[in-house]
Amino acid sequence: MKSILALILSITFAVFTADSIAGERGYYAKDKEELYGTWINMEYGDRPAQKVVYNPDGTGGGASSVNIEPYWKFRYLITGKWIDPEGNIMYKEHWVGDWREEAYSLIKISNSGKTLEMVTDPDKYPSEIDPKNNLYRKYSRK
Repeated sequence: MKSILALILSITFAVFTADSIAGERGYYAKDKEELYGTWINMEYGDRPAQKVVYNPDGTGGGASSVNIEPYWKFRYLITGKWIDPEGNIMYKEHWVGDWREEAYSLIKISNSGKTLEMVTDPDKYPSEIDPKNNLYRKYSRK
């Protein structure tokens, strides 16, 4: 009986600590996240979007001009958040667009809060912010 109890406790401990160590326990987004708001890059045109908006309700959108409302929309879920050694805020995001595309993003908001960098992958969460990746994007807070 003691060995069965020890086995059950060991398995339970292993399951919970494995997720915690991997940083994959998930994240419950707050009312005020650094990600929320409008981000722009005037060097972009139609693709990638010049303007990206993240709303606190889990919706967002993009537009080819910073002067118009977003014309493509998406729903997103923040699945992870942490602060890296340089003080930048990191997010993991899973999103689905109204054009039926789905992807995963790794997002870095600079420690000043003024710059957002992201890398997106259609199949899995990216492991790093790599400016050489063809799905790398960089925006400034509006």
